[in-house]
Amino acid sequence: MRRMRVLAILIAFTIVAAACGDDDGGSTADDTSTETSAGTATSGEASGTDEEASSGGGGSIRLWLNGTDTPDDVVEFAIAEFNEVHPDVEVVFERQQWTGLVERLTTALSSSDTPDVVELGNTQAQAFEAAGALEDLTAFREDLGGDDLLQSLLEAGTYEDQYYGVPYYAGARVVIYRTDLFAESGLEVPTTIEEMVVAAETLMADNAGVPNFSGFYLPGRNWHAALSFLWEEGGDIATNADGQWTGQLSSPESIAGLELFKDIFTRANSAPADSDDAADYIAFCNGEVGMMPAPGWKPGQIVNPDDGCPEMEGNIGVFALPGSDPGTTAPVFLGGSVIGVANNSENKELAVDLVEIMIGTEYQSQMAETGLLPARTSLLADVGGTDAAVAQAQAATNSRFVPSSENWAAVEAAFVLQDMLTSIAQGDDLSGAAAAADAAIEDILNG
Repeated sequence: MRRMRVLAILIAFTIVAAACGDDDGGSTADDTSTETSAGTATSGEASGTDEEASSGGGGSIRLWLNGTDTPDDVVEFAIAEFNEVHPDVEVVFERQQWTGLVERLTTALSSSDTPDVVELGNTQAQAFEAAGALEDLTAFREDLGGDDLLQSLLEAGTYEDQYYGVPYYAGARVVIYRTDLFAESGLEVPTTIEEMVVAAETLMADNAGVPNFSGFYLPGRNWHAALSFLWEEGGDIATNADGQWTGQLSSPESIAGLELFKDIFTRANSAPADSDDAADYIAFCNGEVGMMPAPGWKPGQIVNPDDGCPEMEGNIGVFALPGSDPGTTAPVFLGGSVIGVANNSENKELAVDLVEIMIGTEYQSQMAETGLLPARTSLLADVGGTDAAVAQAQAATNSRFVPSSENWAAVEAAFVLQDMLTSIAQGDDLSGAAAAADAAIEDILNG
């Protein structure tokens, strides 16, 4: 019964992933071949036998990473480090596309021909953990990062207090803004949410002649952004006590956060109540945006020569979403990935050794140098590259995640949060919309 239920969850998540794109991690530019090689890795058939690999006497293990975010030279470093300890074991590196990943993982992890180490998006991980597809790594937790790991990715990799998915890298939501419009309005980067709302209203007034202009672009169905306001006020989506989930959207704290969302939507925004942020970069390129919350990779999409506006590059600024008090940041939804060991792997000890290298300080430092957010909190200050990467690192120090349940994908598939926000943005009773969403979430998570 459990496997049937989890299979249904995975099918539901497949639908969500197709509709929502790549919030789990990675950029949109990942239409690469599903099998590539780096360093001593190959994309051909594994040589040797599983028994040989398990005993350290040769053979191979397979590593699946997704998209193009992990550079080949970083993978080559991991393989070289692994071969220092296991010189007779080949690491077969296969680069997967994010698109269709859930289906491939569902098939591969349930077979005897499974990859040994796999990368999963953070909102994908719980369903596979619940299905028993990943090895329990709780006994290795201290060797695999211990307490020096991003909290929200730890939540994604933990199921029923057991550690299955090791945080790998992350992407935090930040605020993108027009530096030229800020200068024209005499604005500085806001240090509090209140200052940000005032700045958004100023931009609205100063650009009143621009059709569809938003001081703070906030489509009604942008639930990732709305969560920050809810969390900043001390609210939450749902909490679990003794295995029973209770919706928290109608709590006083959450209501305060939803009122802040509605206030910004009404006073400083022209985006529709029934749309999401999929076309936010187009609105930015059309000159309709003063500020907007977005993933850290958004500037790259804005200046993409294919459908963006490269000429706007000099006018793009980025800052971490500020909190209520000066010098603080508001909690943000953290996308990203975890890595795990397949439960059907016959090379589990070798796989754990490879994962330990990939969560190690040297490997994660190289990830930080490329502008990615490392999984280790102690390395966030080392993030280099663009202003967006630096802002992401600051934002990631205060990050949150959705309820850690294998049923969460079904909540997304039912568009519970999106429908609630659209209802609120359209002027319906806020408390009633929150209570209805709580009831729907409880029904799904406790189902």
